[in-house]
Amino acid sequence: MRAVATRTRNVPLITAIATTIVAVVLAIVHTKAVALPGLAAIEGFTIDARFELRGPRAPATDRIVIVGLDDKLRHEAWDVLQTRRGYARLIDALTAYDPKVIALDFFFSSPEVILPDELAEEVLAAAKDNQAGTAAPNPYAPLIGKIADELRGDEVLAASVAKSGRVFLAASFYLRGKVASAPEPVGLDKARHGEVADAGGGGALRPVNASGVTTTIPQIAKGAAGAGLVNHYRDDDGVTRRVPLAVEFAGRHYMPLGLSVALAELGKPGDTRYLVGESTLRAGGHDIPVSRAASLMLDVLGTDRIPHVSAADVLAGRVDKAKLAGKLVFVGLTYSESDKVATPLATDADGIELHATLAENVLGDRLLRASGDRATILATLLLCALACVVQLRRVRRRPWVPPLVALGGIALYVVVGVVLFGRGTVIALAAPVVLASLVGLTAIIAGLATEGREKAKLRAVFSQYVSGPVVDRILADPARAKLGGERKELTVLFSDIRGFSLFSEGMPPEQLAAFLGEYLTPMTELVLASGGTLDKYIGDAVMAIWGAPIDVPDHAARACEVALKMQEALVSMNKVWAKAGKPAVAIGVGINTGAMAVGNMGSAARFDYTVLGDQVNLGARLEALTKEYGISILVGETTVANAGDGFVFREIDLVRVKGRAGAVPVFELVGRKGVALDPRFADALATYRKRDFAAARAAFGALAGDPVAATMSARCAILAASPPDEDWDGVYEQKSK
Repeated sequence: MRAVATRTRNVPLITAIATTIVAVVLAIVHTKAVALPGLAAIEGFTIDARFELRGPRAPATDRIVIVGLDDKLRHEAWDVLQTRRGYARLIDALTAYDPKVIALDFFFSSPEVILPDELAEEVLAAAKDNQAGTAAPNPYAPLIGKIADELRGDEVLAASVAKSGRVFLAASFYLRGKVASAPEPVGLDKARHGEVADAGGGGALRPVNASGVTTTIPQIAKGAAGAGLVNHYRDDDGVTRRVPLAVEFAGRHYMPLGLSVALAELGKPGDTRYLVGESTLRAGGHDIPVSRAASLMLDVLGTDRIPHVSAADVLAGRVDKAKLAGKLVFVGLTYSESDKVATPLATDADGIELHATLAENVLGDRLLRASGDRATILATLLLCALACVVQLRRVRRRPWVPPLVALGGIALYVVVGVVLFGRGTVIALAAPVVLASLVGLTAIIAGLATEGREKAKLRAVFSQYVSGPVVDRILADPARAKLGGERKELTVLFSDIRGFSLFSEGMPPEQLAAFLGEYLTPMTELVLASGGTLDKYIGDAVMAIWGAPIDVPDHAARACEVALKMQEALVSMNKVWAKAGKPAVAIGVGINTGAMAVGNMGSAARFDYTVLGDQVNLGARLEALTKEYGISILVGETTVANAGDGFVFREIDLVRVKGRAGAVPVFELVGRKGVALDPRFADALATYRKRDFAAARAAFGALAGDPVAATMSARCAILAASPPDEDWDGVYEQKSK
């Protein structure tokens, strides 16, 4: 009776319902807590596609003009981009056209330096004496006066800004960290939101906290008519889709430059009411939708849809006054290869277009509004429910009907998303579509499994495998034959011959094959003897894992021991090769421990037992790093923690390896227990991380014969000559894979 009941059970429907529950939970987590990996990138792609389908559009207002500091200006009036007097000349020329606002997408964060301070003071003093008649007659007095006049560039620019009475200045915030209090730079008060209330809620809608800000020096800023921040948010795929509507700095909240200019046009400068964490910001009578991190998704127009004017033509008086009179003029860099950003409709848009577009969106009331988290969760539930309904037996009588109906429902939802986007509403496509597809896919897989496909797949496995331990594991547990495998904490080792490509160029193929056999055989024996699994050979490289398919609790220690034995074995092999007239070789070894996907990876037609995952990639990057530091073995932090006290490690750096966003500490496996470490290296490393590069260089340089110390000393020399930014975090960027 039980067998009959099992046969009549609708396994695909049960699977679809169970997966739907999981999918809805994931949708809630994705919208309310942590974005699921990959979904944000997919969503960004769908938004860009919707922009492409809609196409570029004309501005909603003719009040906005961009004056570009372009290549033409560089040829005709280079001084504008080089001197404060040049910028003053441009502001004077723009003011003569009588625009309503001149918004600058750059700042003058430090005084102009033409001569060293002491020399400049001497020239100014001499010029003052000449003017007062207290100096002895000097035939160079006129020349000194001209030079002194050139040194007053900041005064000239400040006078032009104040005289214009319509200049809005930019501010750029450091969007990392947080400060409780800090003095407000001169002129930045003009960028503050009007009425702000903060009840401490809002979650993901709260603005980003800033730890610092770059603005124009007080001498110039005090005469400005307005200000605004010019930060923008770039998504992980490099595309800028959003700009902040508010940034918090020392308890104060500041608005973007585009919004500040729009409020000036509406005759309501600073007129905002902002309840921190709310989904709407009231500005000049407009309700502006607020999305994550207190940002707004820009409704981009397309390249050069906002009128552009060359600053060179403004200076030369070649611009029709009607093009600028009474307009909102945004001034920014537009010459080639400068201040370019990727937007949904252009890969190299001018940065100034972001701020002009924001002003256009507000003034034209063309604001993209997201449908919200609840709508995303509901859409996911409905599409997943459809994937469940099509698994009813009466629908599944024809095997092609369920996937066709499910795909039709998803396609209809995508069409609705495109139509609504054209009307200014953005609904989430990635999460509902991907999760509903997952439900449909699992139901299909369940259906195939109940029809005997599992046995056919198992037979295919046996025809392709050659590894004895892996075959034994599959025979003991047939479920292992499925693609994907399982997640386990393992240790992976990569070893590679240094300079093998150059080494092999002068060796005949037959001789090269024999040499590799001589090298790989003992290395492989070390892996297998330790209970490890040889994953694969990659040319001259060896990849091995410990902890799968056979569980070993001390996998990190075993890998470290094998790495040391590999180096010892290589010494013996080099002696033999030297007698045979062959060159000596060196190898680098990278070891890392962490969660990895282990099992049968590949396609349905061809796959192999291997490991995948971020921790595997990190192990490979560590092996590559051994070349940069000139050492033999590098290991990850988790390996150090799990290897036990039988080994000696030393931390050598904090590295952001290729293909990873975060930084990781890296350690050299120095040897077995009992090897002494020179404490001076750790002291030198601490000095380096305190930014005392000159002292660190000397400390590293004192460690003669240490290749890592030599590498760090050379790096300190570079950093001492060209100090990094204030937000330098001590992380080294890996140069090669």
